[in-house]
Amino acid sequence: MSLKMRLVRIVGLFGVLAFAGFMLPNLGPGDPGTYEGVASPATTSLPVPSQHLPSSTSAPGLPPGFPSMLFPPPEVEVAEGDPIPINTKFGVSYTVPGDWRNSSRGVTGWNTDFGSVVYGGVAMYDYDYCPEHRDGATKALTGMTGRNGVDIPTAAFEASRDAEIIFRSKPGDDVVIEYSEPVDFEIDGAPAVRYSAQISNMTQKFDCDPVEATFDVVATEGFSNATVAVFMVQTDRRVEGALSETEVEQIISTLRREQ
Repeated sequence: MSLKMRLVRIVGLFGVLAFAGFMLPNLGPGDPGTYEGVASPATTSLPVPSQHLPSSTSAPGLPPGFPSMLFPPPEVEVAEGDPIPINTKFGVSYTVPGDWRNSSRGVTGWNTDFGSVVYGGVAMYDYDYCPEHRDGATKALTGMTGRNGVDIPTAAFEASRDAEIIFRSKPGDDVVIEYSEPVDFEIDGAPAVRYSAQISNMTQKFDCDPVEATFDVVATEGFSNATVAVFMVQTDRRVEGALSETEVEQIISTLRREQ
């Protein structure tokens, strides 16, 4: 099975961005439309406010006065090859290696017959490695979203089961998805829960399509826009230059509360 990845592009219009940021805070990224591939938002000269909205306009589903950010924080500029910090509007950051593509102000996701999955705070490994067949395909992808109205263990469990949306082409297909037991740990003193999914027996339409993949999800306390922050790492397996398990663990180990 080929991954039915769709990018949700950010529209370079201030009014649309403001509407999406204000009306959809508990989804994390806005969802103006879906497209093939993965891309970062268009570069514009618009100001990017990173300050919190007034507490009198708390987003739906948030406790009164809970911080809510209209736009994601600006991308962090680093020297070429240096590790790249990815700040998100949920008050939780992470870091990826210097050879990744920083699209922290973009959104990405999957849209299939079973539903859709959307993440913001995106970073991509080996972006557009198969341009002749898969526009914007990546060998690994990270992102962050938020949840309200659920606890951390529930958010982690539900997000991990999005693997059924991402990797299956139809009910009862031959794709094998194996889920780990939950792993409890802490991120800067806040509780966190992790699930890992191993996916195999995926159908290969093109030579560059993976036949195996992994999908790791970590849920922890959110500090802006959502009471629970959900982080994911999706990797392709058995492709040339695939991300190693050690590299996945290293990225997850960088999760931290933004200062």
